[in-house]
Amino acid sequence: MKPLIFDATPLIYLGKVNLIENVRHFPEEKYITKSVYREVVVEGKKSGTTEVFMIEALVSSGVFQFKSPSKKQYIKYLGENPKIHEADIDVLALTQELNGIALLDDDEARGMAEVEGIEHHGTVYLLLRMWKMKLLTKEMAIESLNEMIRFGWRCSTELYAKILMAMK
Repeated sequence: MKPLIFDATPLIYLGKVNLIENVRHFPEEKYITKSVYREVVVEGKKSGTTEVFMIEALVSSGVFQFKSPSKKQYIKYLGENPKIHEADIDVLALTQELNGIALLDDDEARGMAEVEGIEHHGTVYLLLRMWKMKLLTKEMAIESLNEMIRFGWRCSTELYAKILMAMK
């Protein structure tokens, strides 16, 4: 089973809609890099939003394990793209190292994953997976999707339609 390496956006939005706790039911190993933790928890505490504390608790309880990528040359190579942030670079590098699945929503990072042949999915994948695992009803999944959008998660009309079709 391929490990899951989480970037900031899926953590934040699943936290905002109170679904982050469901991640513990995924059987794969779940990793978070220190740069993602810094972005989500350390910087997030300044805003005082509740999802930050939920994510911190999941890290403290061992649901998420800390792991940093070790291939410095690969990190440097990924960093040559000025549109990719440090946390995205770490997620991509660690995913490549572990032959895992990167969970990220950033278009630039997803594009780099495509170029590099790194398997990746986003927040929608996690939401649909929770529904398929019967952790959510169809109605709860759609309501959570709508709530994520209200919180600022970006979703095209086309993607929204595809998500609803996938749930039929």
